[in-house]
Amino acid sequence: GNLSLIGINGLSFTRQAATTPGGRDKVTYNVCQSTVDTITSKIAKNKPKPLFLTSGGDYKIQRKAKKLDKFVEGVFYENQAYALGTEIFRDACIWGTGIVHVYKGNGRVMAERVIPGEIFVDEVEAFYGKPRQLHRIKNVDRSVMIDMFPEKASLIRLCKRASPESLGGYENISDVITVRESFHLRSGPDANDGKHIITIDNGRLFAEDWNRDDFPFVFFHWSKRLYGFWGQGLIEQIQNIQLEINKLLWLIQRSMHLAGSFKVLIENGSTIVKSHVNNDIGSLVYYTGTPPQYVTPPIIPPEIYAHLERLKNQAFEQAGISQLSATSKKPDGLDSGKALREYNDIESDRFMTTGQAWEKFFLDWAKQNVTAAKEIYEEEGSYEVQVPGKKFIESIDWKDIDLEDDQYVMKVYPVSSLPSDPAGRLQTVQEYAAAGYMSPRTARRLLDFPDLEQVETLYNSTEDYLHEVLERIVEEGEYTAPEPQDDLALAEELGLEYYAQGKCNGLEEEKLQLIRDFIDQTRLLVKKATTPHPGAMPPPAPGAMPPAPQGAPMPQGIAA
Repeated sequence: GNLSLIGINGLSFTRQAATTPGGRDKVTYNVCQSTVDTITSKIAKNKPKPLFLTSGGDYKIQRKAKKLDKFVEGVFYENQAYALGTEIFRDACIWGTGIVHVYKGNGRVMAERVIPGEIFVDEVEAFYGKPRQLHRIKNVDRSVMIDMFPEKASLIRLCKRASPESLGGYENISDVITVRESFHLRSGPDANDGKHIITIDNGRLFAEDWNRDDFPFVFFHWSKRLYGFWGQGLIEQIQNIQLEINKLLWLIQRSMHLAGSFKVLIENGSTIVKSHVNNDIGSLVYYTGTPPQYVTPPIIPPEIYAHLERLKNQAFEQAGISQLSATSKKPDGLDSGKALREYNDIESDRFMTTGQAWEKFFLDWAKQNVTAAKEIYEEEGSYEVQVPGKKFIESIDWKDIDLEDDQYVMKVYPVSSLPSDPAGRLQTVQEYAAAGYMSPRTARRLLDFPDLEQVETLYNSTEDYLHEVLERIVEEGEYTAPEPQDDLALAEELGLEYYAQGKCNGLEEEKLQLIRDFIDQTRLLVKKATTPHPGAMPPPAPGAMPPAPQGAPMPQGIAA
């Protein structure tokens, strides 16, 4: 952050820039920030989406798993998970570990960013990276705690304020108190020693048995250490290079400041009047014998600049990115979309394991969401989330899902593996469509250009409507008959696909019959549309004039 750290908490982080005289301690070239921002933009832009797959389930369980996908998507949307995830990723680059706390608040699943300094584990117990107890210490406003635990209001009012040392050394602070939340995992599936407690300085606010085998925290490590709980951050990996850069920049700054201190060489015994050697422009200097010499030594040796550039490159190489990426420049000669994609692929291979850890982070986050949602449903009797679509909001209730853990498995896939820039995305999609890997309809969907959204919505409205009709048959047993204005060929094709999928997955017989009725009625409409009406005139032969109606005048030049 370009600041000299003088404290571990509170205002010392934000006020240092204002209190540093003239900004003398500021880093002139922050290679740490440059690398962190670049890597965060490269990796955290990928938005992994958890996918729930059934394990040997029938069609009913598969439909629940599909709704579970949307349910978790709605929880992510409610907590702005991908924006929050970007902050967690940056925390991992800086501190080594990024943390999100998933908890129940006001009957909802909530997610909160956690500063790594708030988490404490036993280092001996966490030697293998799996501690059995974990503690979080945080300063919280007193009135907020009273609202959370009104039955403990008198105890909270008597609690002393948080110490000024933990808030940056200022006495005029808000009324906050130090709150500690502690977790102890149970020793085994049948053990009852799991505990969850919340305490303040003068007493306990909350306690319950903890029957889960994990903590309600999700951790993302930039680089796993050989042992221990905490990860190694990118800043730690390049900090020595940054310190050397700081030293060189200080040397260059001092040298530039003293550059105007030129020297004048005057021979011993010279009769030069010293007052004639001054800073005046165009002054006269009288001398006898050897003239005086003005000497201006080199300000900075070129080797220092060369060493500085080498250190910059080493920092970017250590981070796994190029200096061109950090400065948003492309290499000379890479002008085609294909060449740029290959260049990005080569650079992204360096972050393969980091990308996999990033996807697992969202898997673990989704698992915590599901666990918290189950608990809320058991306590409240209902839990509903809103899932935004392109044109409408869909409500998903947990009672329509409620899958057991052994009925599904979780996987994750990136939302988009295509290039992020419009030119690269367009070229990639065109190549796939030309090779026959996707249909033109799918290609248009993958372009995902904002200006095409309305056109794409209208273009796909027929298919979207038929999917909705067939989904209502499968989900609710609600039948909607096809109409002559529908795309009958597409309706029959989709109906056959839904029917085959239903038979494979054990769909109820009454719903299968409704799909058969839909297909039969669609075929009947097709047949009706292609059968000539009785009494209708047959179509004329190619190139022949259609017969004139009776009583109409004969065209000139044509014999009767």
